[in-house]
Amino acid sequence: MSPPEAGALAVPLARAAARTYAELVNFFSRSLNDRDAARDLVQEAFTRLLAMQAGGAPVADDRALLYRVGKNLVVSDARRRAAEERMLQTLALVGPDSAPSVEQQVDARQRLERLMARLAVMPRKRREAFILVRIYGYSYAEAGHAMGLNASAVDRHVVRAVFDCMRHRGS
Repeated sequence: MSPPEAGALAVPLARAAARTYAELVNFFSRSLNDRDAARDLVQEAFTRLLAMQAGGAPVADDRALLYRVGKNLVVSDARRRAAEERMLQTLALVGPDSAPSVEQQVDARQRLERLMARLAVMPRKRREAFILVRIYGYSYAEAGHAMGLNASAVDRHVVRAVFDCMRHRGS
């Protein structure tokens, strides 16, 4: 394709991208309840689409792929936030969280170190069940399947692990 033809094609593509961009922002604004977050998400989706195309990946339907990438980004972000929340809840087992910002960071590191020390002395199955359920967010059934145990055995291990963490809370 010669440069004039490429330039003539660029204008309709830019218009289509602008329409799709606005459509995607509206769609994700409704699901995220945050227009700025939706704009960021759509920008990331476009960036990933362009990277795929630059890498030579064939893309049959740009619009459909942008929706899929955007939905995947929403799910990934929700998983990340859920994992952060579980980690904060787990760290709360080892001590209160009421220090100012810089002190809070130091305190969190110390609590994490205490948690790691407590996990290191736990029996292997108890530690593994606790990590799968409390850190990775597995259900008892999922953790049991991964460990070769039933859900009630995993539940007992997690309860004992939580008890171990709370028993040494003051130390």
